[in-house]
Amino acid sequence: MTEVDKKGKEGAMFSFYIPTAALNEQKKTLELLGENIANLNTPGYKTRRITFVETLGTVAGVSQLMFKQGAVTYTGNVTDLAIKGDSFFIVKKGEEKFYTRAGAFSVDSSGKLVNVDGYVVQGWMEDIRGGSEAEATSTITDIVIDPDLIMPAKATENVWLAGNLNAGLESTREVWATGSAFTKKATLVSSGITFPLNVTAGVNDQFKVTFNPQFGETITEELTLTAGTYNDIDSLVAEINNQINASGLKGKVEVVNAGGSLKFRAIDGYSGTTLTLSSGTNDVLSDLGFVDGVSSTSGDLADESTELNDLLQVTTSLVTGDSFNIVGKNRDGESVSGAFTYTDGATLGDLVDTINNIYSGYSTAKLENGKVVLEDDEVGDSSTTISLSASDGNTGLMSVPSFVNTESGYTARVSTSMVVYDSLGESHNLTINFTKTENTGEWNWEIVASSGETIVKGGSGKVLFDSNGSLISFIYDGGVDALTLSLSNGAEDLVIRLHADEQEGITAGITQFNAVSTLHTKHQDGKESGTLNDFKIRSDGAIIGYFTNGEEAKLAQIALAEFANPSGLKRVGGSNFISTGESGVPNIGKAES
Repeated sequence: MTEVDKKGKEGAMFSFYIPTAALNEQKKTLELLGENIANLNTPGYKTRRITFVETLGTVAGVSQLMFKQGAVTYTGNVTDLAIKGDSFFIVKKGEEKFYTRAGAFSVDSSGKLVNVDGYVVQGWMEDIRGGSEAEATSTITDIVIDPDLIMPAKATENVWLAGNLNAGLESTREVWATGSAFTKKATLVSSGITFPLNVTAGVNDQFKVTFNPQFGETITEELTLTAGTYNDIDSLVAEINNQINASGLKGKVEVVNAGGSLKFRAIDGYSGTTLTLSSGTNDVLSDLGFVDGVSSTSGDLADESTELNDLLQVTTSLVTGDSFNIVGKNRDGESVSGAFTYTDGATLGDLVDTINNIYSGYSTAKLENGKVVLEDDEVGDSSTTISLSASDGNTGLMSVPSFVNTESGYTARVSTSMVVYDSLGESHNLTINFTKTENTGEWNWEIVASSGETIVKGGSGKVLFDSNGSLISFIYDGGVDALTLSLSNGAEDLVIRLHADEQEGITAGITQFNAVSTLHTKHQDGKESGTLNDFKIRSDGAIIGYFTNGEEAKLAQIALAEFANPSGLKRVGGSNFISTGESGVPNIGKAES
């Protein structure tokens, strides 16, 4: 073969090589396009593209990973996560780490948080017993959510008290009072009507009613009475109620026969409602015994003359035969009981009289500022109690306020209970009693334990207040600074510090003002043990566990990795990648919330 022939043949072969190479690259492009389409709905899948470059006179395709933010879909699964940004989850198989943006995780049978390939998600585990939070600079490890995880019990070390000790308490009579005051509905009563009342259409058949509630829109209706002669109050009441029920006032206003007088009453049950009567176009208001513009507002304190059905506490009018049970003990501890039976027009004073009959010779009931108050006739320690409740089967409905012991007989004592926990998580009920001494601003306090606890020391002391009612000191007897309890269940002794002063973010402390006593336990720092009941993953990757004792704790923190050149990562199957020299080393840290 001559030199010319040889060169011609090589040129022909090269001319075939160029289009063949181009066809192969196009084939790769189509294959890659098919792979991208096939994984269109694969969570965390990152598309690739072919970039063509010229090499030695031919065009070669170079595959590149395309990292961009995909759509985030809510699944309802607490372990399904998505990343906003350029970071990657870190997963591990054996000793090898992989990186993925696919956050379809689950908890396997051993409690490990894994991806769909069974690779374990990496992060930092937390110590739920307390201590400092794991640092993002420490070594990452498998994240394990142990379903049998137990939050250990914590013995109470501190108890914070709050509220007021009534400076006005003295060794006087036992006093009980309803916890809230009885208040009146808005009512308007006529000055008198002359019967028979003749109503003529277009002459004297109209008047206006305005219902202005504290909440909601004002309603004004002009009512037109049916023309005719009304011979008594009952027929007039029936006609007006018919007109009311045919208007926007239905269920808001009613009219009743109040001993022969006409009574308008707001029945919405709220304080601050104003009821107004005004002259109509063809006015009949004066014939009904009212002056133009007369009004009444609900919420005023009730007195002994207030009819029970005029109370805001009555939401459905009482009827004759409805009854209320009065049960308790007299000051000597003897049981007493009786019943108040409603009759038409019965007043709050009638109810008070019934209570006085039941407690005759021991205590006296009266109405003060809308509250029913029961006070012992003599000073001294007392066993008086009282409760008032509606009988079953009543037609009417009245919200009956509970009685509260506002002042103890003779011994000026204020008590509150507290629940504390020992090192085994068992609860213990303690009572702290404050007893006022004869010295101004001074109270003695004492802890009362149950049968399972023995007070070793620190179970009593004094508390002092200045003339402004502010705390001066809270002192333990015996020169100690804490309450020590020995327990019968084998737990360690409880050493508890009682705090009565202000603690920012916890309590305002205790005070001594001339106001009702409100002493209570604000907070204690012990807890019983609890098992893991549920968990959630926050937007910052923190895994929060919720325990059966009502506590919550951070269980773990998911780690994220960032790369200087994510496109340099190498896909090793599915949505998993490994780092390369081209991607750079991972920068590991926490997500931002």
